[in-house]
Parts: sequence; structure tokens; C-alpha cells
Amino acid sequence: MSAAEFRLPDVGEGLAEAAIVRWLVPEGGVLVRMEPMVEIETAKSTVEIPSPVDGVLVSHGAPEGDTVEVGTVLAVLETADARAVEVGGDRVARPSRDGAGRVPAAPTVRRRAAQHGADLSEVPATGPGGRVLAADLEAFLAGRGTSSRPAAAPVAIPATAAVEPSPPGAGHADRVEPLSRMRRGIASALHRAWSEVPLITDLRDADAEGLVRARRSLQEERGGARVSYTALFAAAALSALRAHPRFNASLDLDAGMVRHHSAVGLGIAVAVPDGLTVAVVHDAASLTLAALAEAIDDVAGRARAGRLTAAETTGATFTVSNYGQFGGRYGTPLVVPPQVAIAGFGPIADAVVAVDGVPAVRKTVALSISADHRLIDGAELSVFCSQIERLIADPIRLLAG
Repeated sequence: MSAAEFRLPDVGEGLAEAAIVRWLVPEGGVLVRMEPMVEIETAKSTVEIPSPVDGVLVSHGAPEGDTVEVGTVLAVLETADARAVEVGGDRVARPSRDGAGRVPAAPTVRRRAAQHGADLSEVPATGPGGRVLAADLEAFLAGRGTSSRPAAAPVAIPATAAVEPSPPGAGHADRVEPLSRMRRGIASALHRAWSEVPLITDLRDADAEGLVRARRSLQEERGGARVSYTALFAAAALSALRAHPRFNASLDLDAGMVRHHSAVGLGIAVAVPDGLTVAVVHDAASLTLAALAEAIDDVAGRARAGRLTAAETTGATFTVSNYGQFGGRYGTPLVVPPQVAIAGFGPIADAVVAVDGVPAVRKTVALSISADHRLIDGAELSVFCSQIERLIADPIRLLAG
């Protein structure tokens, strides 16, 4: 038996640290390969890190409650093959280059490097495969004496614009609380989405009368087993993606490239106690409707319980958000880059519509489908949205697919 260091892996794009929530294996405890070893909280969600080997956990790298950076020692493991534990030795190396000759790094890291005139090939990389992480770049900039933030231009504020806080009423005081790690992550991701992506959204109502009946029949056929509307909406989106694969892509303007994905990493937006997370069903287009429904229920349930694995929070190529269960009608779902589209579904509700020229009350569902206008034009979005609308209105086509 030999001991080896297991270092905190990069569990999400642009995340440089994580907090230790709970050790699931005590020091001296037995490790089982791919069984949960520790629970950590990132800016995106709470995830479990599995053990890479069968062996013994010699020591914890940090106690519960501590925050550790990506690449630092998370645990010391004892195993018959120490090589199975290694995550790049000390993980500090010169970055490798991809097939296009570029140093692997997130677009945000590339932009920040460009702002400060930094050559990413000179930055010691600690990410997997020689990837330069945000923390690597910040350390490099700090080391050469560059400010971690560009200096802001002074702004003159007229005296009349000054605002003094109002004195609190008797017996009342403002409550101030720090943002949680997840809320900070959500704020950062959505700020980037809002400021970076020129959004285009198609809003319309789809006839859901047939979908309601089809769901009822499916549940009866499955002996009462639940088939969620989220699963049916996702199935409609997956079918539309097969006909319009351009919406299942990633845009990298820095490299001047679009990556068209061969498989769909289906992101499912899930409301959790402290905000929102996106659970990912990988290779979703290969699943039957029954398997898709089970997979969505599984990852959504574990997302709410904070039990997702790292792999289930990354790799989304298209996202579905069913916010109709919370009320409201329409929304403007934000596209989180590098994805280029997201489908939002409002509530199923009665509406007066024309049927063969005669007013009738029918079930309808509000569609709000957004896309990155840098890649997707209005005509393309309209055709894509119409495809989903037809599938919802005529679920026989959906079930046949």
C-alpha cells in the first residue's frame, strides 16, 4: 500500500474554490471507489466528490466549514496504486495547447488576460489537462504587480445626487446579511449572461389540451407512475433539437468558433432553498420518454437535497426551465454562455381561443424561448419555437419520436 495526495478537482467552469460541508468518510475510514467521500459547496451547488480508488482515507486536507482552492490537497489516500489518485502531481505546470494552438482556458479568463496584456502560455496552470483557471491568472497578475482589477475612471457626482440613508423608525433596524456562496455564484453567472449575451426571446401560447390528456394516459399506463410536465416539455425540446441542431451548440467568440454538440447535455433548472441550480442529464436525446422522466425526477430531487455529483452540475448544452409551477405566465429566460438557447415554460391554464372560427376554452401553455442573437437569428428562433409548439399541440408526434 502507498499513500498519495488527492487534490480538489475543478468541479465547475470558472470556480476556483469550494467549502467543505461534510466529510462522508472519517480519517482512517475505508474508501470504496466511486462512493461519496466528501460533500462540498461551490458557488453553483452542493456536490459530492467520490473516492477515485478502493483504499483508506489517511487524513482530511481541511476540516468541515473550511474553504479550499482548486488544486490544493483535499485528502491523503492510501491505496495499492498511488497513480490512480494523482491529479497531475503538484498540478502546477505550463499550460498545454489544444489542437488550435490555444492554451485551454474559459472565455472569461481569456478576456481578463487580454485586458491586462497577459500571455496565458506564461501562466502556471493548475487545472486538468493544463487548463488555466481564474485563480491561476489572478495569482500570476498579482505576482507581476498588476492590480487584480482594472482601475475605474473617476465619476463626478453632483452634490444634489448625494443620497443619505433614511433614519430607521423607532424600534426598527435594517437587517444585513452576507450573500451565500450559491447566491454569489448565481449573481455572477447571471450578470455575465445579461451583460454578454444579446438576448432574443420568442413568446407565444401553445395549445396544451392534447398534452394534458396524453400525460394522464401515460400515467395510467404506467400504473400511476408520475410523468412530469417538465419531462414532456424536455422531450419536446429534444425532438426540436434533432431537427434544429444549431440550438445545441456552444459559442466561443474569442476563438471565432461554434462547437456543435453531438449529444445533448440537458440542463434542468431546479429551485433550491437558497436560489437556483441547473442539474444536467447527459446524453438526454438517447433516452426513452420513460427513462427521461425518471432521470429528470432523479437529478431534480437530488438537487433539492444538495446531493448532486460534480458531473451533474456541468456540461449543459441546452436548458429547460419549467417555472409555470410557481405561477406567473411569461418570462425572459437568460441564456448562460457558452450555451446559445434556453426554453422556458409557463403554467398550463385555461384560455379562450378560436377553434374552427368559434371561441372555445382550452388548456394552453406559455412558451418563452430565448437565444443568443450573436448566433441565432429571429427567423431561426421562430421556426424552432414553432416546432416545439406543434409537438406540444400534437403529442402523438412527440410520443412517436
